[in-house]
Parts: sequence; C-alpha cells; structure tokens
Amino acid sequence: MISSTNNGGFAQQVEAIRQRLASIRDRLLAQSSVSSPIQTEIQQELQSAIDVLQTARSMIQQAESSSTIEQLRASVREKETLLREIHHRIKNNLQIVTSLLDLQVMRTQDTDVQALLRSNQSRISSIALVHDRLSQSSSTHSIRLGEYVQSLVPMLIQTYAIEPNQITLRTAISGEIELASNRVVPVGLILNELISNALRHGLANRGGEVSILLRVENSQITLTVSDTGDRFPANFDLNAPQTLGFQIINSLVQQLNASLGVDRTPRTAITIRFDAADPE
Repeated sequence: MISSTNNGGFAQQVEAIRQRLASIRDRLLAQSSVSSPIQTEIQQELQSAIDVLQTARSMIQQAESSSTIEQLRASVREKETLLREIHHRIKNNLQIVTSLLDLQVMRTQDTDVQALLRSNQSRISSIALVHDRLSQSSSTHSIRLGEYVQSLVPMLIQTYAIEPNQITLRTAISGEIELASNRVVPVGLILNELISNALRHGLANRGGEVSILLRVENSQITLTVSDTGDRFPANFDLNAPQTLGFQIINSLVQQLNASLGVDRTPRTAITIRFDAADPE
C-alpha cells in the first residue's frame, strides 16, 4: 500500500515497487530457458508496469524540484520585503535623530555649536537617504548612484547655504551604475563634507557656483566637486589635513580604496576616483 505523507516518501515508495516488479521479472526469466506464451505475456506486462513506474517517479521528482524552487522564491520574496521594511524603519529612526538635532540647533545661540550640530545632522541625513532609496528600490542591497547624488546634493545645499538662492548648483552625470549600499554611504558622506567645505568656507557669506561631476566608465567612478569660492591655501596638504571634515574624507577615501586629488586652477576642485566593486 502506498501512503501519501509527502512527495519525497511517495517517490521512494514508487521506486521500491518498481524494483520489486523488476526482481519478479528477473526471477521469471531465470526459472526457464524456454518461455511459454503466458510467461512472455506476464513479462511484457511487468515491463510495462516497470516503465510506467519509472515515468511516474521522474514526474514526482520533477514536481518536487519545482515545488522546492517555488518555496525558495517565496522565501526570497519574503526576506526582500522584510529587508525593505527594515531599511524604511532605519530611515525613520535616523530622521528622528536629525529632528532632535534640529531642536538642539534652535535652543542654542552659539554659532559654532549650531554649525557642529548641522554638520552631524547632514551626515545622518545622507545615510538616511541611502536607506530610503533601498526601501523603494527593486534591489535591497544596491542603488543607482546617479539618482542618489541628484537627490542628495540639493538637500545639502539647503542645509549648509546661508542664502541658498545665491548658490548656483550645476550637476553633470555621465553614465549610471548600481552601487552596493556599503559603498554608497561613504560616497554620500564624502559629498557632504566637500559641499559643506565649499559653502561654509569657499563661498562663505556670498554667492557663487558649486559644480558636481559624476562620471561612470565601465566600473570606474570619478566624482568631482568644485566651486568658484576662495581657493585652498598653497600649503594645504590633503594627506595631512588639520580639519575634521578632511580627516573624515581621508578615512572614507581609504575605505573606498580610492584616490584623492585637488586642483586649484581655474577653480577649487576635489576629485575622487574609485572602482565600483569592493576591493579584494
């Protein structure tokens, strides 16, 4: 008797019956060197039954495989939904932190403290934007870098510029790439520091232009931030910066395994170059 507890057990039982029938057929063949018409008919019927059982076993195994694949797909979809929900909650929690920092900004009259709080607020916002993109993306681990930059830069201009209407923003993006979130976050933080430096120092208390150039060629990414403000001092050393902002930039550049360069003519420009893939 065949039980139907599960497909795996059913396939095994079908195979066991097929083997028993094959054994009976072989014994019939071995009992006599001369086959009677009845023996021949029995052998033919046994062979037909064996063939049917072989086909049935193959069909059951195929059904088991399809069922397993569908179960795996359902599990992946469930995990992706859960990850998007996690990214959404992280974004919401980070926004709460930025709101708390905003309250602190309003409670102090010290401009240095306000600037410090604003800097940390924008750093957190750049990370929150990554999680916001991931919660809406078809992928739960990577986002389109160009779209992220286009969303982040105007937000940073509004955060740092004393008179945002006096700042002209030019963004040029050539090429697009899906970049893993663990590499997008450092890029966002680097952009935050460079734009902060341009608006708070290079273009302090006056208008001007900030340009963002993002170029993607194959898997090589080049990001340049330039402005029309005051240039860096001649003795400025990117490898031994004295400010916290450029110390953060250097640390993030190392994390990306990127190169960092400065051009002082005709305008101040900082360029980082890195590979889209994680370094070995």
